Amino acid sequence: MKTWRRLDTGAMPAALNMAIDEAMLRLHVPGESRPTLRFYSWTPPAVSLGYFQKHHAIDLAACQKLGIDVVRRVTGGRAVLHQNDLTYSVVSDSRQGIPSSLEASYRLICNGLLEGFRLMGFTAEHGKEQVGITGEDICFMRAAVADIVYEGRKFVGSAQRWQGSSLLQHGSIVLEPQVQTWVAIIKTDSLESLHDSLESRITCLREILGRKIDPGELKQAIARGMAEALQTEFEGGELSSREWELAEEIAAGKTLSGIE
Repeated sequence: MKTWRRLDTGAMPAALNMAIDEAMLRLHVPGESRPTLRFYSWTPPAVSLGYFQKHHAIDLAACQKLGIDVVRRVTGGRAVLHQNDLTYSVVSDSRQGIPSSLEASYRLICNGLLEGFRLMGFTAEHGKEQVGITGEDICFMRAAVADIVYEGRKFVGSAQRWQGSSLLQHGSIVLEPQVQTWVAIIKTDSLESLHDSLESRITCLREILGRKIDPGELKQAIARGMAEALQTEFEGGELSSREWELAEEIAAGKTLSGIE
C-alpha cells in the first residue's frame, strides 16, 4: 500500500500557511516533496481570497480593526474566513491515483472527508450547485462539487491548483459559527439580508454535532477517512529544510498588493 506523509503544522500566520501549501506543490512537481496530508490553523484569524478573485466585498479597514489578516491563495474560488476552522491540504499526483479531471479529483478527496465525518457520527454530502448565486463573493454562499453540506447548509469549502500532474487541494472545515464575523467584514447595503442569507446557507460542526469539537478528534477521523478513500497509509513527518526555505521565500513576497 502507498504511504503518504501526515503533517500537523499548528497555527501560523496567513502568508506562511499559504506559502507552505504552495511550496509543497512546487517541490512535489520535481519529486522533492512527498504526497502529503496537512492540517493547520490560523493565527491571527484571516480571510483568504481566491487567486482570480480580483473584486470582492471584503471591508479591509474592518478586517484591520478586528485583527483579521487578508491573504491571496494560490488556488481559485471566493473569500474564505479562517476563524474557528480547521484547514486541510492534500498534495499528490496522478501516479498516486488522483484523477486528472477536476470533478473526479474533488470527489475523491472529498469522499475522504465524508468518510471522516461518518466516523464522527453524521452523514454529509457533496454540494450540487452548478452556478453562482447572490453573495458569491463569499465561498460558503455556494456549494458545488468541491464543497460539503449537511442538510443543505455548507460547512466545508475546498479549492485546487494543478501544476502538471501534481495537485494541491486545500479546504476549510468550519468548527464554530462565523456569521457574526462575516457580517462585520462585508460591505453590503443590507446587513440584515446578509445575515439571513448566511444563516440559511452556512453551518458548522458545533451546530451539526451539538458540542464543541476537539480538533485532534477531527484530524484523526479525517486521516482515517482519507486513508480509506485514497487507499494509502499515513506516517507522521515534518517539513523538509528545503520546503521551509521555499515557504519563507514565498511568504516574504505575499503582500496586500492587488487586494483593494
